[in-house]
Amino acid sequence: MQQWLKMTAELVSCRDESKLTAVYLNSVLTHWRLSHCCLLTPSEDGRHLLTCRNQFVSNEQCGRAVTLLDDQGSCQWDVNDFEHPFAHVLQQATTMLLDRSKLAYWQQNQAFTKLASLAKGMDNVLIAPITSATKQVVAIAVLIGEQSITSELLTDQNWSQFSDLFVSQRQLLKDMQHQQTQKAVLNESLSRLKSRQSTSSNGFSPIQQLIGSSSAMESLREQIEVAAKSNLTVLIQGETGVGKELVAKAVHALSDRKDQNFVVINCAAIPENLLESELFGYEKGAFTGAHSSRKGLIAQADGGTLFLDEMGELPLSLQAKLLRVMEAYQYRPLGANQEQTSNFRLIAATHVNLRRSVNEGRFRQDLYYRLYQYPLSVPNLQSRLQDIEELATYFIELHNSRENRHVIGLASSTLDALKQLDYPGNVRELRSLVEYACVHTGSGKYIEQTALPSKKWVAKKEESQSTPETLPHFSGIDLNQVDDLKAALEQIEKQIICERLRQYGGHRAKAAESLGLPKRTLAHKCQKLEIQI
Repeated sequence: MQQWLKMTAELVSCRDESKLTAVYLNSVLTHWRLSHCCLLTPSEDGRHLLTCRNQFVSNEQCGRAVTLLDDQGSCQWDVNDFEHPFAHVLQQATTMLLDRSKLAYWQQNQAFTKLASLAKGMDNVLIAPITSATKQVVAIAVLIGEQSITSELLTDQNWSQFSDLFVSQRQLLKDMQHQQTQKAVLNESLSRLKSRQSTSSNGFSPIQQLIGSSSAMESLREQIEVAAKSNLTVLIQGETGVGKELVAKAVHALSDRKDQNFVVINCAAIPENLLESELFGYEKGAFTGAHSSRKGLIAQADGGTLFLDEMGELPLSLQAKLLRVMEAYQYRPLGANQEQTSNFRLIAATHVNLRRSVNEGRFRQDLYYRLYQYPLSVPNLQSRLQDIEELATYFIELHNSRENRHVIGLASSTLDALKQLDYPGNVRELRSLVEYACVHTGSGKYIEQTALPSKKWVAKKEESQSTPETLPHFSGIDLNQVDDLKAALEQIEKQIICERLRQYGGHRAKAAESLGLPKRTLAHKCQKLEIQI
């Protein structure tokens, strides 16, 4: 009993995960008189089981099994490779006791064969899953020893309780570490927010809003600063939801035009017949309904920056006119007799592959080269998953400030879950997930995984490649009570579009294609129906 108390006291006194593992393994090895003891833990992506030098112990007579490990001092097994028994133990959460005859069956996997060769004479190999309170396998113990000892371990309550204590202490250390990390990130983010407020007169500094410490984001910020110092046309390319408009604002804010207008127009959201008048403006009487003159966006951008979002959607008829404006900085409003001048800096953005559009005849080659003076590529979220924690923390801060709440941050399991998702909607999609979770989390608490949207809302990798689900029934509409057909149809149309956008993670091009609509038409309907995704 005294030895047992000493073992448990030593285990719970550990404040370092590596030391905790060493104490656990050495205690098991010594107390149960084993020859070898090894611990396998899942990798971060869940695809492998890993063991390393500090997760393997042997008694003095047997020595350490260094030949099992590679040059980096580790060894791994694929969790889907059923040629070794670990995959079976992990998937079924059951214990396997292998004697000499059973070990002979497992000869296909070279790494396991090396491990099994440590069993000498009549030794058995006991492979036991170590589970959490929720019955999830968090590690696999591989115990090699005499036949009588390993057989008794199957029903030994002390072994079971000692392993449960190890798992509890391990989780406690992980939670403590996560809270310390979260606190540091929050403090750093608060410092950044205070810095933004003190260095920007309106409290908004776009370059600081480009959140992320990954090398891709560091490189992007450096390129933005270089681009801002010139007057070259900037072409921002990137997937939907990566933050192309934020990049454009950062270029403008760092340029010598920062005190002038930053004028935005979404080329995909405005019908083609209105786009020209929006850009160039018009004189009174230029067309039916033009009861007064109106200054166009090109004129409004004089001295500042004109940002053309979704440039790849600009109609061919306007591409030639825009090219002339870019060459001479002169334009003619609809119905006007004289040319007017506007000294603006053009920034364009698109998620479309313009080089392919040129080859397909949907985009003018001369305009493409005129735009391609200073290209900027914004990385998608999938290529910088390490930035998810920092982004999520920032979105939580914004939510707390806006709603006057105090959501502390992400639980470690929630962060792990977010890193496993696919993000066709990129940062915009992540923000939606975090804000949804904030609403379902009480003040003073961490966001748990259960607060995230259900799987129907979350675009996982396998789901993003699948066929969209069958359209749900239309809720809230009693067909027998319809007295305004137009309003009812708009409501149904809005439901269909919203559901399809959710299925594709906010990706408008994919949603439009699935509905048999041009992207421009879908964008116009979203604007008309006030759909925000």
